[in-house]
Formats: sequence, C-alpha cells, structure tokens
Amino acid sequence: MIRMIYDANEARQIDEWARTSGLPVEVLMERAGQQVAAELKQRHTKKDRILIICGTGNNGGDGYVISRELIRDDYDVTVQAPLGPTKTETARLHETYAEKFGVVAEPPCGQYDVIIDALFGTGFDPKRINEVTEKTFDMVKEQRQQGAIVYAIDVPSGVPSDAASDFSFEAVQATQTFCLHAYKRSAFLLKTAPFYGDVELVDIGLPNVAEWELFEEPIDSLFERQHDGHKGTYGTALLIGGSETMPGSIQLATRAALRTGVGKLQVATVDSAKIGIVINAPEAMVLNQTTETIQAMLDQVTAVGIGPGLTSDKIADWIELAFTKDIPVVLDAAALIREDYPERRAPIVVTPHIGEFSRMTNKAVADIQDDLFEAASDYALLHQVTVVLKSHVILVAKPDGGGYVISGASSGLAKGGSGDTLFGLITSLLAQRDYHDQGSVEHLIAMGVAWYARASKRIEQRIHPSSIVATDLIDELARRI
Repeated sequence: MIRMIYDANEARQIDEWARTSGLPVEVLMERAGQQVAAELKQRHTKKDRILIICGTGNNGGDGYVISRELIRDDYDVTVQAPLGPTKTETARLHETYAEKFGVVAEPPCGQYDVIIDALFGTGFDPKRINEVTEKTFDMVKEQRQQGAIVYAIDVPSGVPSDAASDFSFEAVQATQTFCLHAYKRSAFLLKTAPFYGDVELVDIGLPNVAEWELFEEPIDSLFERQHDGHKGTYGTALLIGGSETMPGSIQLATRAALRTGVGKLQVATVDSAKIGIVINAPEAMVLNQTTETIQAMLDQVTAVGIGPGLTSDKIADWIELAFTKDIPVVLDAAALIREDYPERRAPIVVTPHIGEFSRMTNKAVADIQDDLFEAASDYALLHQVTVVLKSHVILVAKPDGGGYVISGASSGLAKGGSGDTLFGLITSLLAQRDYHDQGSVEHLIAMGVAWYARASKRIEQRIHPSSIVATDLIDELARRI
C-alpha cells in the first residue's frame, strides 16, 4: 500500500477531484465513518462509555457517521457538539440522518472510557481557538488523565495539518489518530507529532496524488546479486574525507560503503586515517588525498562522495572537479559549502543534518523544524539537487518537488558517526545505480535510508539506544533479515 502525506491544499484538491468525478463527498464521509466505527467495535465492548465530540465542519460529519454506526449496534454513546450544529451541507446531511437513529447532542457527564475527537480537521484555523474550545480540550485532557482512550479523526483538534509555526500547543492529545486516506504533514513534525499518538491510515478509496510519500516499501532487491556478476557489475565509488584531527569519519563511511554492496571502493584520505582503513577495511583501495590523485580517480568511478572529516583548504577545488564528471556527487559535512550548483545531468545529493541545513539556508533550526517539508523541498527545487535532510525523521527531497519520508529510526542514531555511515551507504548505492535500476535516484536513496533506519531499530532489540554506536549499525547492515 502506498502511503501518501498530504497538506491541507492537497486534501481539498482530492475532495474536489472526487466530487467532479462523480463520487460525492457525503459518500467519502460515509466510508470514513463506517471504517472507523468498525475498527472501534473490534477494540471496545458495549460496556464502554463513549463520548464523540463533533465540530461544525466535515470532521464533525465523520463523527456523526461514527456515532450512528455505534448506536445502531447498541453502544453506549454520548455526542457533544460544543460549537453547535454542523454548517457544511455534507456534514449537516449526516447529522440529520444520525438523528433518525437517536443521536442527540448533549453535554458530557461523568467519566468516559473512550473519547472520539471529531471537532476540527485539516481546515483548522488557529483563530477558532476560544473559551469553548479551550474548555473542550481541558475536558479531554482530564478524561485522558483518568484513563480514557482518545481517538482523533484525521488530525487531533487544534493541531495544524501542515506547518507548526503557528501551533500554540492548545490541542487534543490523542492516544491514536485515524488519518483519512493519507497522513498529514504535521504527523511528522517535531512539535506536533506527539499529539497524534499512534497513527493508522483509513483507506476510503481515493487515488494517491500527493507529492510526499511515507517510504515503507520492501528493500529486498538491494540484497540481490547476479550469479554471473563481477566486481565491475556493482560500480566503483570514490570517498574523499578524513583529516589528522578527524580520521574516524572516513573509516566509518568506508566500512558502510563496503557493507552495502559496492563492487570497488577507493578512498582518498590522510595518512592518519589510512592505517585504520587498511586494518578494518582492507577491501578498499587507499589513496593519497591530493588533487592530482583525485582528478585521476574521478575518471574511473561511478559515484563520488566528499566531506566527512575533511579540513583541507582544497575542498572547493575537489567539488568543482567532481562536478565536471558525469557521475553522481554526494556532499556531506565539510563539503556542504556551496551557495549554488551547476546545471548537470548526473545528480547532486546533499546530506545535511538539521544544524548544517540551518547554515545552508540561513534559517533558524526551529523554523526549519516547524515546516520541514517546505524547507527541504524549497532548497531542492531552487538548486535542483536531491536533499537528504537528517532530523527526527529523514526526508529525501526531489529536485522536481516532493519526495520520501523515512521514519522509525532508533533514537540511538543521534550520535557522532551515524551521518558518516549514511553518507557511505548512499554513495555506495549511487555507484551501483545502473545495476539496481530503481527508477529514480531519490527512490534508490530512500531504499538505502530505510535499510539504515530499519537496521537501527533491530539493534534496539539487543542494545539500549543510548549505547548504540555507528559501528553497531554498520555490522547490522550486513545481517540477513
């Protein structure tokens, strides 16, 4: 199943597409409400007291469908409409129909076992926060503290669906959110994600047309090898990195590249890093870190990665040399110094963490975190590069808009060396791109990031996150799954 991530505008567009294609919004509302109600019936008994909070828009209409379906099966349901009757034509239709089954809005009374938040949806405007909504949020909070399970429909009320810049933290804290048709961007933002709780998609039969996708695909094809293949089949990568004070970065990148399938690996580094590579990664060819050597090697490789641990004053020159070759160029760490990029056929991939991206964009870290999708996408579009933005989730932004989100990596990756490992992995896969043929550079990178993230979660089964180091991750990349 493809799992798309919508912003509010895309949600409106898909509703309009459905309407003009002959699928009325009231039918979509019926589908959504029935599916959520069916899920609730599997989880809860008729002894549970259920409170459904309905708003005045289409989110409230979803709530009325759910209430009707539960009451039809004799569940103990109370419906609250703190803002009054529904105002949209579609929601009003379902409210009126629900009344035929005995659904009547009334004030909540006592303690509830289950609360369903259908107050605000993707069209939420922070200006709608008033004394009534604040009291409702406080009531839900108190009920949850007393043990109630809180389900939100599509978006927790009070949480913006797109960016978190105007988020006031006045919102429903859900135990679980049923996202209708697609995830919403704020489910992946640092400020707002905790309000969603666990997230479950509800398929209501619409096409997938969003720019962003949550990457959850199998990655087995990355592990396949031809029975008649040779080392040349799987590409040749050149890594340029390391310095006298930071020799470890390039060693980690080297080991990660070798563990992720590249046929031949060349490493241009300083003398202090060479001995570690010879001992721990003897499969790699170790080169002098000179302009002459790098220039000669660039004609022999299928991808080049530049950056980890570098302190040389020649970095800009090496980047320029790499750009003259028709091969993918991966820039990380000290190589993230460009203000512009040349137009070229082969891809340019930048792999900043959030602090480096702040420097690259002249934006505050908090502002980037509040609108992570737009920040990554804007940079990729402006400079026509692929952005691998490393934060609490990892985004792979395409130069033509949109991209992939990879979530679920271990918190143990918030440690030195993790980025070097990912850099080596990405460079390795891009060197093999002709063999893997995944359709787009970004899709291949997303597969690699998923490999990295899933390996980190497997380590947590044996090691506490605070104890995970990059070498654990590199070893885990090699394990059969």
